[in-house]
Amino acid sequence: MDLNLCRVCLDKSATISVFSKQNDIQYSAKIMRCVNINISEEDGLPSMLCSNCVAELAVCYQFVQKCEASDKTLRSLSNDYFSEIQTKIKVEVKLENVEEVNEFDHDYDLSDAASEHLQNIEKKKGKRKERKKLFKKNVRRTKAAPIQCVICGLLVISPSAMQNHMRIHTGEKPFDCSFCEAKFRTKGAMKRHVDTYHCKRERKFTCETCGNSFFRKNDIITHMRVHSGERPYVCPFCSQRFRQAASLIRHKRTHTGEKPYSCPICDKKFGDKNLVRKHQSVHSDERNFSCHLCNKCMKSKTALNAHLNLHTNEKQNICSFCGMAFAMKGNLQTHIRRVHSEKSGQCNICLKTFSNLEVHMRKHTGEKPFTCGLCNAAFGVKRSLAHHIMFKHENAEKFKCSIGECTKTFPTATMLEFHLLKQHTNHTPYICQYCSRGFFRTSDLSRHLRVSHIDSQIKPISLKPLVAKPCTLQYSVPNVM
Repeated sequence: MDLNLCRVCLDKSATISVFSKQNDIQYSAKIMRCVNINISEEDGLPSMLCSNCVAELAVCYQFVQKCEASDKTLRSLSNDYFSEIQTKIKVEVKLENVEEVNEFDHDYDLSDAASEHLQNIEKKKGKRKERKKLFKKNVRRTKAAPIQCVICGLLVISPSAMQNHMRIHTGEKPFDCSFCEAKFRTKGAMKRHVDTYHCKRERKFTCETCGNSFFRKNDIITHMRVHSGERPYVCPFCSQRFRQAASLIRHKRTHTGEKPYSCPICDKKFGDKNLVRKHQSVHSDERNFSCHLCNKCMKSKTALNAHLNLHTNEKQNICSFCGMAFAMKGNLQTHIRRVHSEKSGQCNICLKTFSNLEVHMRKHTGEKPFTCGLCNAAFGVKRSLAHHIMFKHENAEKFKCSIGECTKTFPTATMLEFHLLKQHTNHTPYICQYCSRGFFRTSDLSRHLRVSHIDSQIKPISLKPLVAKPCTLQYSVPNVM
């Protein structure tokens, strides 16, 4: 079978694997979400897609997501809106019938009982008109038709809510803090910021169970769910429950693949704003957290705390299978995966223990069951194949060198940065304090220290680059929109 045959349109110009991912979702999963077919690696059918079908799939998948979001929003709305419309129609019909009955000539001579009865009808008619006006006012004020965003398909219940939502797409932040330079999209967010950071507050709300105090009533309501075990927010995709609505929103992005936050430097997408802040440390050489025992510098306080545990030699993480203790939780998890899992075992050839013995044995047998459909390269691990497709075929020209006449391209910003240092600046920011040899990367310096200075008894050193001023690197990043 032709390897370049498109799975959808049967064209012979297919270049994209149907099992590759876009925004952490495989193309095969998107196709099965849109149409009622099954796609698997063992079906023996073509496993490639052409660029035209990929573009049409993106539009179709976006339409499916929009339909599901609209349906969910409409079903979550109260049925009062529709019942009030029916009530409004019934009231108008009754009022019209009363008006038709009471249209007669008042010049006729009427008895006192008839006159009194007519006056009562007129009073009731006036009260009905007042109720009708009040009903129209309430309907117009409280129940409006949902408004859908033309960009992402989100449904909101009022024009003001849509105005606030559109600022997410435009990036507009019209509300400025009068105490600092912070800006916000909504007035409520600005008030919460001022109350949190610029006002003297008292912790008026105290938990009777654990004694923790909080500034706001909503905070203690959310906190009490820790003791009660209440999780009112349910994921519609996997039925997982959460204590806070914000946690549910972040979790649902793992199912939808939505990543609304992007890095301003490399344009990498994230599903959470805090992940963007943590990721930006990759582009900076600042290490503001230093160890007071060995002077090693870290980029975050979390990394520093994990490093300090190595000095204290406290091994609080104990394996429940064999009793071994570890200083870090990650090391315990790695130990369980390598030694005590069902797939783990010891190799009879190299006498080492591996988390997946079957995959490791492929190194000795030379078996490579995973083949690239673009260049026929074979790999022993599926992850290696995905890495190969991403770096060699899909993102091979994502980052371009813009210095002089150099036209080299790289799949990651780190590889481009290493190229700029080595080929265009010849600057080695990482210097060995034992022999003054320079290196371009921390990994190269660490390897050099292990190999060349393993017997040195000098105090451990920091791997912080020994430069007076940071080297400014310029490179072009494609506009991914």
